[in-house]
Amino acid sequence: MIYSEVKRVLRLQASLVGLAVVVALLASAGSMTVAVSALLGGLAVLAPALVYARIAYAKRHVAPAALIKAHFLAEAVKFCLTVLLSGVVLASFKDLSVVGFLGGFFAATSGYGFGLLIKN
Repeated sequence: MIYSEVKRVLRLQASLVGLAVVVALLASAGSMTVAVSALLGGLAVLAPALVYARIAYAKRHVAPAALIKAHFLAEAVKFCLTVLLSGVVLASFKDLSVVGFLGGFFAATSGYGFGLLIKN
């Protein structure tokens, strides 16, 4: 089960990735390569964040030590998946726009910080 606060942050991240894709399209005069690169950058953050949420919030009503252990495990898995997905994208797509990829990546990553600042 994923809590509503976590869903809110994930939705915010997805919205920021969508915004990054639109900005990439406009800034590159409609280049699909840049837009797809931004989308891939965002997905390299979003997919591990979803996995984190599934692992960290899988158990309810357990001892605090078990919750902390679940969050540490989830963070380790998220970090490894982020590095792995980013590496696969950078190695696999020869036409990748690094600027677009990083734009999408940072847009999704900024969702964590904005999620703490924005209530509702």
